[in-house]
Amino acid sequence: MQRRITAVARVAACLLLVMAASAFAADANSSKSAVGNWILNPTKSHFQNMAAPKMERLRVSKDDEAGLKWSLTGAGADGKGYHEEYEGPTDGGYYPIKGAQNPKTVAYTRAGSITSWVVKDETGATIETGSSSVSPDGRTLTLNGTTKTPQGESQFTSVYDRR
Repeated sequence: MQRRITAVARVAACLLLVMAASAFAADANSSKSAVGNWILNPTKSHFQNMAAPKMERLRVSKDDEAGLKWSLTGAGADGKGYHEEYEGPTDGGYYPIKGAQNPKTVAYTRAGSITSWVVKDETGATIETGSSSVSPDGRTLTLNGTTKTPQGESQFTSVYDRR
C-alpha cells in the first residue's frame, strides 16, 4: 500500500513537471522554460497523507507545441529506486507513462501558459489531476495536484530547483 502511494506521488510529480514544461513551450530558451534538469527540493515540497520521496531528478528534453518528453528518476521513502518516462502529444488524448510501477496513462492539455494533466489507472479511473508553473526567474518548478491514495484524496506540492 505504501509503495502504491509512493508510486502515485512520483507520477504526480512527473506530470506536474511536464505541465510546467509545456506551459513555457513557446519560449524554450527563456528563463521560464522547463526544458532542462530539475531536482526535488524536499524542504519546500508538501505531500499530504503520503511519504515524500527521498530524491527525484527530472529531465525535460522536449517541450513544444507538438508535445512533451520527460524522464524522472528517484528513490521512494522506502529507498527503492524508480524510473518513469513520457513522450507524446499534449492533445488531451491518453498515452502511457513508461516504467510506471502500475499501468498508467496521462492526458496533457495546454491553455496559454498553463499545462494540465489527468492520470488514469489500468481500470480507467482518474487517480490524479494537476497543473504546474515555473517561477518568474526560471529557477523553480512548482507542481500542484490531487492524487488518490488508500487514505483518500491527497493534495501535493512538489517544488523542483533547476540544475
